[in-house]
Amino acid sequence: MKLLVFLFSVFIVISASGTTTDIQTVVDSVTGEQLYACNARIRHVSTGSEQECFSLSTGEVCHPENIKPGDAACVCRSKSNHGDLLVAETKNGKVQSVAGGPEWDSLVPSTDSFGNQLRNIDIALGSESLGAEYAVTFCYAGPEELLKQKTSKDEQVQDLSEGKYRLDVSLAGSNYGRALDEVSFAYVCDQRDRGNHTQPRKKSDTAPPSGRVEDDSSYETLFYGAGANSGDAVRFVKEELILNQDSSQVPRFCVFEFKFREKSGAKLKRDPKHSSGNFTGKIRVCKQGSCP
Repeated sequence: MKLLVFLFSVFIVISASGTTTDIQTVVDSVTGEQLYACNARIRHVSTGSEQECFSLSTGEVCHPENIKPGDAACVCRSKSNHGDLLVAETKNGKVQSVAGGPEWDSLVPSTDSFGNQLRNIDIALGSESLGAEYAVTFCYAGPEELLKQKTSKDEQVQDLSEGKYRLDVSLAGSNYGRALDEVSFAYVCDQRDRGNHTQPRKKSDTAPPSGRVEDDSSYETLFYGAGANSGDAVRFVKEELILNQDSSQVPRFCVFEFKFREKSGAKLKRDPKHSSGNFTGKIRVCKQGSCP
């Protein structure tokens, strides 16, 4: 079994320019597993009271109290949370973007994530105040059924893809830590022999039914924040998270997500001395007995 390895580096720049999140994957060619960055989301809840409003039709300044039936929407937002932007390029070269607003917004709807393989992501945090929250999502398509050929009439057919699958994850970063409040990691998996979708994933099954991963197994951990790491550095290593407790309950589809939350408050301005952060990390999925 070839190791399914995802290596990534996240560079966060507190300016309008931003930098690139590089993505590399190694796929198990035998069982058809896939692991790739597939979505990202962002929000920035305002802590300031000063608002500005614009017409969605003309882009001109408007006043909500003057809007009449049939007029274009007048959208208001805080002056202090402008400038946070995610820009991504897909595997086929399509550019996607989403700006930070008061509600979570993603590059694509979560139900479309598995069909959205990303090549790179730019995270540009240009807002005046801290308070941004953002997350990067990875999609995992589990192993296809791999039947061992019988060598005799009495021998039972064996599915070589069955076994306990292990998730190793790590994240490290520096400098930007003073601006962070929390960093967390979570996953949700749909498994064989559980829930509504019990059969092994077929080669033609590139996404879960309806695009939603059924929660047969899930996990969430905080590895930076209250009671965890603190200060400038973020260091987290979590090895041997078991995705399935029974060998027959092989993961069919999973989503993994790193989530970052900055400190918030109207008086917490971005500090040029801590304007960028370099994060490196790894996600690895392998079947026990074949892991290094």
